[in-house]
Amino acid sequence: MCCVRFFIGLWSAITATGEVAASDRVTSRAAEVPEARQAAVGLDAEVQATWTRLPLRDWANRATTLAGKPVVLDRRVDPQVLVTLKADGMPLREVLTKVAATADAAVDELAGSVRIVPATAASRARRADQDRSARVAALPPGPRATVSARRPWHWPAAARPRDLVVTAAAEAGVEVSGVDSIPHDHFPPADLSPLSLAERLDLVLAHFDRRVVWESRAGKATGRIVAIDAELTDLAVPIAQPRPPRPRPGHRTVTVRDEFTLRLEAPLDQALAAISDRLGLALDLDAAGLAGRGIAPGEIVRAAVEKASREELLDAIVHPLGLAWRIEGDRLRVFPAPPSP
Repeated sequence: MCCVRFFIGLWSAITATGEVAASDRVTSRAAEVPEARQAAVGLDAEVQATWTRLPLRDWANRATTLAGKPVVLDRRVDPQVLVTLKADGMPLREVLTKVAATADAAVDELAGSVRIVPATAASRARRADQDRSARVAALPPGPRATVSARRPWHWPAAARPRDLVVTAAAEAGVEVSGVDSIPHDHFPPADLSPLSLAERLDLVLAHFDRRVVWESRAGKATGRIVAIDAELTDLAVPIAQPRPPRPRPGHRTVTVRDEFTLRLEAPLDQALAAISDRLGLALDLDAAGLAGRGIAPGEIVRAAVEKASREELLDAIVHPLGLAWRIEGDRLRVFPAPPSP
Protein backbone atom coordinates (compact mmCIF):
# COMPACT_ATOMS: atom_id res chain seq x y z
CA MET A 1 0.00 0.00 0.00
CA CYS A 2 1.30 3.40 -0.93
CA CYS A 3 0.27 6.61 0.82
CA VAL A 4 0.88 10.34 0.45
CA ARG A 5 -0.34 12.79 3.10
CA PHE A 6 -1.40 16.41 2.71
CA PHE A 7 -2.98 18.75 5.23
CA ILE A 8 -5.90 21.20 5.11
CA GLY A 9 -6.14 23.16 8.31
CA LEU A 10 -6.64 20.54 11.03
CA TRP A 11 -7.45 17.66 8.68
CA SER A 12 -5.28 15.55 6.42
CA ALA A 13 -5.93 13.11 3.64
CA ILE A 14 -4.18 10.51 1.56
CA THR A 15 -4.50 10.47 -2.21
CA ALA A 16 -7.49 8.84 -3.84
CA THR A 17 -7.89 5.10 -4.23
CA GLY A 18 -7.27 3.80 -7.70
CA GLU A 19 -4.89 2.33 -10.19
CA VAL A 20 -1.97 4.59 -11.01
CA ALA A 21 -1.46 4.55 -14.75
CA ALA A 22 1.93 4.89 -16.38
CA SER A 23 2.45 8.43 -17.64
CA ASP A 24 3.42 9.59 -21.10
CA ARG A 25 7.00 10.47 -21.82
CA VAL A 26 7.73 13.71 -23.60
CA THR A 27 10.82 15.16 -25.16
CA SER A 28 11.63 18.83 -24.88
CA ARG A 29 14.85 20.55 -25.81
CA ALA A 30 15.94 24.15 -25.65
CA ALA A 31 14.93 26.81 -28.14
CA GLU A 32 15.57 24.65 -31.19
CA VAL A 33 12.74 22.18 -30.46
CA PRO A 34 9.42 23.01 -32.20
CA GLU A 35 6.60 23.79 -29.77
CA ALA A 36 4.43 21.15 -31.52
CA ARG A 37 6.58 18.44 -29.99
CA GLN A 38 5.84 19.62 -26.44
CA ALA A 39 2.55 17.95 -25.49
CA ALA A 40 0.61 19.03 -22.39
CA VAL A 41 1.15 16.12 -20.01
CA GLY A 42 0.54 17.35 -16.46
CA LEU A 43 2.81 17.68 -13.45
CA ASP A 44 3.10 13.96 -12.69
CA ALA A 45 4.39 13.03 -16.13
CA GLU A 46 7.97 11.95 -16.65
CA VAL A 47 9.96 14.33 -18.82
CA GLN A 48 12.89 13.60 -21.08
CA ALA A 49 14.30 17.08 -21.52
CA THR A 50 17.48 19.10 -21.82
CA TRP A 51 17.62 22.87 -21.44
CA THR A 52 20.87 24.81 -21.83
CA ARG A 53 21.17 28.44 -20.69
CA LEU A 54 17.52 29.16 -21.38
CA PRO A 55 16.22 32.34 -19.66
CA LEU A 56 13.77 31.52 -16.89
CA ARG A 57 10.95 33.55 -18.47
CA ASP A 58 11.27 31.55 -21.71
CA TRP A 59 11.52 28.32 -19.76
CA ALA A 60 8.29 29.12 -17.88
CA ASN A 61 6.51 29.55 -21.22
CA ARG A 62 7.74 26.10 -22.31
CA ALA A 63 6.70 24.62 -18.96
CA THR A 64 3.20 26.04 -19.43
CA THR A 65 2.78 23.85 -22.50
CA LEU A 66 4.03 20.79 -20.65
CA ALA A 67 1.94 21.42 -17.51
CA GLY A 68 -1.31 22.08 -19.35
CA LYS A 69 -1.92 25.18 -17.22
CA PRO A 70 -0.15 28.54 -16.79
CA VAL A 71 3.27 28.50 -15.16
CA VAL A 72 3.48 32.05 -13.81
CA LEU A 73 6.79 33.66 -12.97
CA ASP A 74 6.35 36.06 -10.04
CA ARG A 75 7.46 39.60 -10.84
CA ARG A 76 9.91 39.46 -7.91
CA VAL A 77 11.83 36.51 -9.42
CA ASP A 78 14.62 37.37 -11.86
CA PRO A 79 13.33 36.33 -15.33
CA GLN A 80 16.86 36.33 -16.80
CA VAL A 81 18.22 33.53 -14.61
CA LEU A 82 19.58 30.93 -17.00
CA VAL A 83 18.20 27.40 -16.78
CA THR A 84 20.54 24.50 -17.52
CA LEU A 85 19.06 21.13 -16.66
CA LYS A 86 18.82 17.59 -17.98
CA ALA A 87 15.66 15.75 -16.92
CA ASP A 88 16.00 12.06 -17.69
CA GLY A 89 12.56 10.71 -16.80
CA MET A 90 12.10 13.22 -13.98
CA PRO A 91 8.48 14.11 -13.05
CA LEU A 92 7.59 17.61 -14.22
CA ARG A 93 6.72 18.56 -10.64
CA GLU A 94 10.30 17.79 -9.59
CA VAL A 95 11.66 19.65 -12.62
CA LEU A 96 9.73 22.75 -11.58
CA THR A 97 11.17 22.57 -8.07
CA LYS A 98 14.74 22.21 -9.34
CA VAL A 99 14.39 25.07 -11.80
CA ALA A 100 12.83 27.34 -9.18
CA ALA A 101 15.72 26.62 -6.82
CA THR A 102 18.19 28.02 -9.37
CA ALA A 103 16.50 31.39 -8.87
CA ASP A 104 16.26 31.05 -5.06
CA ALA A 105 12.53 30.56 -5.59
CA ALA A 106 9.86 27.99 -4.75
CA VAL A 107 6.82 26.48 -6.46
CA ASP A 108 3.21 27.09 -5.43
CA GLU A 109 0.96 24.58 -7.20
CA LEU A 110 -2.59 25.96 -7.47
CA ALA A 111 -5.77 24.53 -8.92
CA GLY A 112 -5.63 26.59 -12.12
CA SER A 113 -1.96 27.56 -12.38
CA VAL A 114 1.54 27.03 -11.06
CA ARG A 115 3.50 29.94 -9.59
CA ILE A 116 7.26 30.29 -9.25
CA VAL A 117 7.59 32.65 -6.29
CA PRO A 118 10.31 34.00 -3.98
CA ALA A 119 11.20 31.38 -1.38
CA THR A 120 10.01 33.75 1.35
CA ALA A 121 6.54 33.86 -0.25
CA ALA A 122 6.12 30.10 -0.67
CA SER A 123 2.68 28.64 0.26
CA ARG A 124 0.93 32.03 0.50
CA ALA A 125 -0.75 31.66 -2.88
CA ARG A 126 -1.72 28.05 -2.05
CA ARG A 127 -3.45 29.13 1.16
CA ALA A 128 -5.25 31.92 -0.69
CA ASP A 129 -6.23 29.50 -3.47
CA GLN A 130 -7.81 27.10 -0.98
CA ASP A 131 -9.66 29.92 0.78
CA ARG A 132 -10.98 31.25 -2.52
CA SER A 133 -12.31 27.81 -3.50
CA ALA A 134 -14.19 27.52 -0.21
CA ARG A 135 -15.65 31.03 -0.39
CA VAL A 136 -16.70 30.79 -4.04
CA ALA A 137 -18.36 27.42 -3.45
CA ALA A 138 -20.36 28.96 -0.60
CA LEU A 139 -21.75 31.80 -2.75
CA PRO A 140 -25.37 31.67 -3.98
CA PRO A 141 -25.73 30.12 -7.47
CA GLY A 142 -25.89 33.41 -9.42
CA PRO A 143 -22.83 35.13 -7.94
CA ARG A 144 -20.97 31.80 -7.91
CA ALA A 145 -21.57 31.37 -11.65
CA THR A 146 -20.30 34.90 -12.31
CA VAL A 147 -16.96 34.51 -10.57
CA SER A 148 -16.53 30.91 -11.77
CA ALA A 149 -17.07 31.67 -15.48
CA ARG A 150 -13.95 30.62 -17.38
CA ARG A 151 -12.39 32.43 -20.31
CA PRO A 152 -8.92 32.88 -21.82
CA TRP A 153 -6.98 36.00 -21.00
CA HIS A 154 -4.60 37.91 -23.23
CA TRP A 155 -2.76 41.16 -22.69
CA PRO A 156 0.02 43.02 -24.55
CA ALA A 157 3.45 44.03 -23.34
CA ALA A 158 3.54 46.83 -20.76
CA ALA A 159 -0.03 46.16 -19.56
CA ARG A 160 -0.72 47.69 -16.16
CA PRO A 161 -1.99 45.26 -13.50
CA ARG A 162 -4.53 47.76 -12.17
CA ASP A 163 -6.03 48.11 -15.64
CA LEU A 164 -6.16 44.33 -16.07
CA VAL A 165 -8.13 43.89 -12.84
CA VAL A 166 -10.52 46.77 -13.52
CA THR A 167 -11.22 45.65 -17.09
CA ALA A 168 -11.79 41.98 -16.18
CA ALA A 169 -14.16 42.93 -13.36
CA ALA A 170 -16.09 45.38 -15.55
CA GLU A 171 -16.48 42.80 -18.33
CA ALA A 172 -17.99 40.39 -15.80
CA GLY A 173 -20.26 43.09 -14.36
CA VAL A 174 -18.88 42.88 -10.82
CA GLU A 175 -17.57 45.51 -8.44
CA VAL A 176 -14.13 45.06 -6.90
CA SER A 177 -13.05 47.52 -4.23
CA GLY A 178 -9.48 48.35 -3.30
CA VAL A 179 -8.03 48.61 -6.82
CA ASP A 180 -6.19 51.77 -5.77
CA SER A 181 -3.99 49.57 -3.57
CA ILE A 182 -2.51 47.80 -6.61
CA PRO A 183 1.01 49.20 -7.15
CA HIS A 184 1.93 50.75 -10.45
CA ASP A 185 3.79 48.30 -12.69
CA HIS A 186 4.00 46.95 -16.24
CA PHE A 187 3.71 43.29 -17.15
CA PRO A 188 5.21 41.33 -20.04
CA PRO A 189 2.69 40.01 -22.60
CA ALA A 190 0.58 36.99 -21.67
CA ASP A 191 -1.64 34.49 -23.45
CA LEU A 192 -3.40 32.39 -20.81
CA SER A 193 -5.66 29.37 -21.17
CA PRO A 194 -9.21 29.63 -19.75
CA LEU A 195 -9.40 30.48 -16.05
CA SER A 196 -12.27 31.61 -13.86
CA LEU A 197 -12.66 35.33 -13.11
CA ALA A 198 -11.64 34.65 -9.49
CA GLU A 199 -8.49 32.82 -10.62
CA ARG A 200 -7.58 35.50 -13.16
CA LEU A 201 -7.76 38.38 -10.69
CA ASP A 202 -5.81 36.49 -8.03
CA LEU A 203 -3.21 35.50 -10.63
CA VAL A 204 -2.42 39.18 -11.14
CA LEU A 205 -2.79 40.28 -7.53
CA ALA A 206 -0.55 37.56 -6.11
CA HIS A 207 2.42 39.37 -7.67
CA PHE A 208 1.82 42.03 -5.01
CA ASP A 209 0.81 39.67 -2.16
CA ARG A 210 -2.85 40.55 -2.59
CA ARG A 211 -6.04 38.65 -3.43
CA VAL A 212 -9.81 39.13 -3.77
CA VAL A 213 -12.28 38.08 -1.07
CA TRP A 214 -15.63 37.32 -2.71
CA GLU A 215 -19.04 38.02 -1.17
CA SER A 216 -22.66 38.27 -2.30
CA ARG A 217 -24.60 41.50 -1.90
CA ALA A 218 -28.11 42.08 -3.24
CA GLY A 219 -27.79 38.93 -5.30
CA LYS A 220 -24.58 40.02 -7.03
CA ALA A 221 -20.95 39.04 -6.58
CA THR A 222 -18.68 41.70 -5.09
CA GLY A 223 -14.97 41.52 -4.35
CA ARG A 224 -12.60 43.20 -1.91
CA ILE A 225 -8.85 43.32 -2.49
CA VAL A 226 -7.02 42.34 0.70
CA ALA A 227 -3.56 41.14 1.72
CA ILE A 228 -2.94 37.62 0.45
CA ASP A 229 -2.80 36.17 3.97
CA ALA A 230 -5.66 38.24 5.43
CA GLU A 231 -9.07 36.83 6.43
CA LEU A 232 -8.11 33.21 5.77
CA THR A 233 -10.45 30.56 7.16
CA ASP A 234 -9.19 27.65 9.23
CA LEU A 235 -9.72 25.37 6.23
CA ALA A 236 -7.34 27.35 4.06
CA VAL A 237 -3.93 26.26 5.33
CA PRO A 238 -2.73 23.49 3.03
CA ILE A 239 0.84 22.23 3.41
CA ALA A 240 1.41 19.97 0.45
CA GLN A 241 3.85 17.09 0.69
CA PRO A 242 5.43 15.65 -2.46
CA ARG A 243 3.27 13.12 -4.25
CA PRO A 244 4.71 9.68 -4.98
CA PRO A 245 6.28 9.29 -8.44
CA ARG A 246 4.04 7.59 -10.96
CA PRO A 247 5.42 4.21 -12.13
CA ARG A 248 7.50 4.12 -15.25
CA PRO A 249 6.38 1.99 -18.19
CA GLY A 250 6.98 -1.66 -17.46
CA HIS A 251 6.77 -1.17 -13.70
CA ARG A 252 4.10 -2.79 -11.57
CA THR A 253 0.90 -0.76 -11.08
CA VAL A 254 0.39 0.34 -7.48
CA THR A 255 -2.95 0.70 -5.72
CA VAL A 256 -3.29 3.75 -3.46
CA ARG A 257 -5.92 3.77 -0.72
CA ASP A 258 -7.77 6.71 0.74
CA GLU A 259 -7.29 7.48 4.40
CA PHE A 260 -8.41 10.67 6.11
CA THR A 261 -7.58 12.11 9.50
CA LEU A 262 -9.86 14.99 10.40
CA ARG A 263 -10.26 17.31 13.37
CA LEU A 264 -12.63 20.01 12.27
CA GLU A 265 -14.62 22.92 13.66
CA ALA A 266 -15.90 25.17 10.87
CA PRO A 267 -19.06 26.36 9.07
CA LEU A 268 -20.76 23.50 7.24
CA ASP A 269 -20.67 25.10 3.79
CA GLN A 270 -17.01 26.06 4.03
CA ALA A 271 -16.01 22.66 5.38
CA LEU A 272 -17.82 20.84 2.58
CA ALA A 273 -16.47 23.23 -0.05
CA ALA A 274 -12.88 22.69 1.02
CA ILE A 275 -13.26 18.92 1.23
CA SER A 276 -15.05 18.77 -2.14
CA ASP A 277 -12.24 20.76 -3.69
CA ARG A 278 -9.61 18.36 -2.36
CA LEU A 279 -11.62 15.40 -3.63
CA GLY A 280 -11.85 16.99 -7.07
CA LEU A 281 -15.63 17.37 -6.84
CA ALA A 282 -18.06 20.26 -7.26
CA LEU A 283 -20.26 20.85 -4.21
CA ASP A 284 -24.04 20.76 -4.64
CA LEU A 285 -25.46 21.78 -1.26
CA ASP A 286 -29.26 21.66 -1.02
CA ALA A 287 -29.65 24.99 0.78
CA ALA A 288 -33.46 24.98 0.39
CA GLY A 289 -33.70 21.49 1.86
CA LEU A 290 -31.47 22.51 4.76
CA ALA A 291 -33.63 25.58 5.41
CA GLY A 292 -36.68 23.30 5.58
CA ARG A 293 -34.97 21.44 8.43
CA GLY A 294 -33.92 24.67 10.14
CA ILE A 295 -30.25 24.16 9.29
CA ALA A 296 -28.19 27.17 8.18
CA PRO A 297 -25.37 26.57 5.64
CA GLY A 298 -23.04 28.42 8.03
CA GLU A 299 -23.88 26.19 11.00
CA ILE A 300 -20.73 25.10 12.82
CA VAL A 301 -19.87 21.43 12.39
CA ARG A 302 -17.42 19.49 14.54
CA ALA A 303 -15.90 16.20 13.53
CA ALA A 304 -12.91 14.04 14.43
CA VAL A 305 -11.89 10.87 12.58
CA GLU A 306 -8.61 9.02 12.10
CA LYS A 307 -7.56 6.82 9.19
CA ALA A 308 -11.11 6.92 7.88
CA SER A 309 -12.31 6.16 4.38
CA ARG A 310 -13.79 8.90 2.21
CA GLU A 311 -17.26 7.57 3.06
CA GLU A 312 -16.56 7.61 6.80
CA LEU A 313 -15.17 11.14 6.52
CA LEU A 314 -18.28 12.51 4.83
CA ASP A 315 -20.57 10.60 7.18
CA ALA A 316 -18.81 12.16 10.18
CA ILE A 317 -19.54 15.65 8.88
CA VAL A 318 -23.13 15.39 7.63
CA HIS A 319 -24.81 12.66 9.72
CA PRO A 320 -24.84 14.59 13.03
CA LEU A 321 -27.00 17.24 11.31
CA GLY A 322 -29.40 14.69 9.87
CA LEU A 323 -27.99 15.12 6.37
CA ALA A 324 -26.98 12.64 3.70
CA TRP A 325 -24.55 12.76 0.79
CA ARG A 326 -24.15 11.19 -2.63
CA ILE A 327 -21.44 11.44 -5.28
CA GLU A 328 -22.90 11.75 -8.77
CA GLY A 329 -20.25 11.97 -11.48
CA ASP A 330 -18.03 14.88 -10.53
CA ARG A 331 -20.46 16.38 -7.99
CA LEU A 332 -20.87 15.89 -4.25
CA ARG A 333 -24.55 16.31 -3.35
CA VAL A 334 -25.44 17.03 0.29
CA PHE A 335 -29.12 17.05 1.25
CA PRO A 336 -31.48 16.28 4.16
CA ALA A 337 -31.59 12.58 4.92
CA PRO A 338 -35.00 10.99 4.22
CA PRO A 339 -37.03 10.09 7.30
CA SER A 340 -36.38 6.64 8.73
CA PRO A 341 -39.19 4.16 7.93
